[in-house]
Amino acid sequence: KEEDVKMSIKSVEKYAVNNPCYKAGRTIVPKGEMLHSVGCPQPDPLVFVRIWQQSNAQVCVHAVVGVDPIVYLLLPYDRRAWHCGSGSKGSGNNYLFSMEMTEPSTIKYTGGANWIETGNGANTKSHVLATYRNAVEMFAYVAEKYGFNPLDSNVVMSHHEGNIKGIASNHGDPEHLWNQLGTGYT
Repeated sequence: KEEDVKMSIKSVEKYAVNNPCYKAGRTIVPKGEMLHSVGCPQPDPLVFVRIWQQSNAQVCVHAVVGVDPIVYLLLPYDRRAWHCGSGSKGSGNNYLFSMEMTEPSTIKYTGGANWIETGNGANTKSHVLATYRNAVEMFAYVAEKYGFNPLDSNVVMSHHEGNIKGIASNHGDPEHLWNQLGTGYT
């Protein structure tokens, strides 16, 4: 099912009805948004749609986006996702809309959030910039839908920023991609 949204990217519902997170049926009142990157060199968002459709999946986000102008919705906006774990001040799972960006196939992880380029760099940068643009557009839509102030650092954040705020586990995404490419994104 496609959702009629005011975006130049298309929103396609691919609800993860077999995922235990979906089946749990817990709801939230979204109060902000958290951005993630998938943590492996896999550019195809449908790979993650299939993984998170499984009944043994341990995580689920609201949406996943790649370089094409399509966002795949895996959970309703008001369904509680399992995306960021928790920190000393609780869990962003309880009130944040979540989205994963895919990562380019032209990187190789060397340990933790460290990676190296396996090509000439053009594909990597192009992929990262495209997924960022698509994520920004989707987050702008969600901010408008719920009346969020996107300039408030407690409304739009990365997994890494959520960890610093004490509401997410210790991850470096997606800044680990952006920083190495010198984008200046936050």
